[in-house]
Amino acid sequence: MSLSVSGDDLPYAAGPLRARPLGNLAAVSMGVVALLVLAGSLAFVRAPQQQAAPTPAATPMARATPAAATAPAAAPERTAAFRLEAPEIDKDPKIAFDPPLPSGGRQETHTFGAFDNGRPYLRLDILQPAGEKLGNSDFFLDVARHAARAGLGVVRIGQPTPLVTRAGAFEAAEIKLSLREGGVAAAAAAAAGERSCLAVRLVNASLSMEMAGVACGAGTKPMDRRALGCLLDRVYYLPSGDNRALARSFPRLEGPGCLAAAPAGEAEAAKPAPKKRAARH
Repeated sequence: MSLSVSGDDLPYAAGPLRARPLGNLAAVSMGVVALLVLAGSLAFVRAPQQQAAPTPAATPMARATPAAATAPAAAPERTAAFRLEAPEIDKDPKIAFDPPLPSGGRQETHTFGAFDNGRPYLRLDILQPAGEKLGNSDFFLDVARHAARAGLGVVRIGQPTPLVTRAGAFEAAEIKLSLREGGVAAAAAAAAGERSCLAVRLVNASLSMEMAGVACGAGTKPMDRRALGCLLDRVYYLPSGDNRALARSFPRLEGPGCLAAAPAGEAEAAKPAPKKRAARH
């Protein structure tokens, strides 16, 4: 059985094919939906790219300089509270300062000349206020301590006797000192460098101060007690200090040098009387 179809048998009318109105609407709707989906996809893709876009580099903040890089503030310059002018010994004395004591005291050291050159030598340690140390130390132990601070060793020391000055009576004793050189091999050199001197100490409770030191004359002789008393009388408290009691007790004095030659009368009295020759018979 054969089946043939002719144009007359088709259900459509002759002429060009046309879409139905409902199909047109569906096609347009699908196109719009597709466009919306495409636009949404593009927006979704661009958003992460915008977020991932590199932000402008932030201006680096200046690094904080470490505190160590800053120059430390200069410590206030320490000045002496006392002064002694003894150009006959040393025109340019050395003044040194110890670190402040826990009690608040301060010690300054005045050094005139050098121990090892055979010329007059003077070293004074001045402590004020003395605090709890005031009067607690034995004279001999204290003198040995002051000598050790000067690099000196005590070979022998005598009994102290008063040496009266305008600031009070010092304890004064003859002392033999040598440079502290360790080792037995240096014993001969140390003995050759021994010098006879005077050790002095003043402990003044009313002024809360202490003054101690050693004084050596020319060569191997100790300094004359009169000359040392004169030098101690010349120690004066500087006007920049704020202790009125010290200023009254240690005023500045003017006068000739303390190590000047003794007056002619004293020099003549010190000369031994000439020996009388026995008469011949």
